[in-house]
Amino acid sequence: MNSLNLEPLVLRRVDEYVGQTAVRVAATQLDPGEFGGAERREILAEWIHFFANEPTKIMHLDLVSRVPQELLDAVSGQTNLRSIDVKWGPYHDISPLTELRLLERVSLGGASQLASLAPLNTLSDLSALTVSQAHKLDDIMVIGDLTSLRALRFGNSSLGSDKSVVIADLSWVSGLSELRSLDLPGTRILNPDLTPILALKSLEALGLPLRRSYRKQVFEFPEGSPVFATLAAKYKEFEVWRDQHRAT
Repeated sequence: MNSLNLEPLVLRRVDEYVGQTAVRVAATQLDPGEFGGAERREILAEWIHFFANEPTKIMHLDLVSRVPQELLDAVSGQTNLRSIDVKWGPYHDISPLTELRLLERVSLGGASQLASLAPLNTLSDLSALTVSQAHKLDDIMVIGDLTSLRALRFGNSSLGSDKSVVIADLSWVSGLSELRSLDLPGTRILNPDLTPILALKSLEALGLPLRRSYRKQVFEFPEGSPVFATLAAKYKEFEVWRDQHRAT
């Protein structure tokens, strides 16, 4: 490991795994100048077989390239996992995660094909969840049942996309009593009632897009809510910046 980089090196071949507990794997999107087409397919097949059939000591897995459904399915064989990060991919079903009962942190990036979060209900120790670009999701209310969550980031956090993730309302957040951090980047809330957030008495950090439909509430709530006071200050900074740029 590079002493200047605390992150594990990216593994591309299965034989590069030598018992590490934290690994970053690029099973796809390999340089065609270095790997031929047949070899790239072989590498993906090797990782799928390895994850599905070779129990390891891996506790933290970061899939840093495109994740097809077959690769995510195979990860169900890694029952020692405490965290999994999925960069992006055409995966649509996260039911393989139900086999990973020790999971504490799940990050689902580029989840544009994901249809349901219901499998997460089996993860009683889940404390941190990130879901990005889940435009097809039809059951966001399920998140409200994940009462062990302490950190939630939901929306569109991709710097390469400005498409908003549409949320009907925020009624589902009020039951997340353990939540310390709530971030909803790149979201558009159809019923922009922010009062359910006031029920989160343990909340220490709040992130919302700076939208006109929220503005009145953001400035009404700060007196009894430190997180809204911080958000109101960000609104003021933005408005000062906007007015200065309009004047030039």
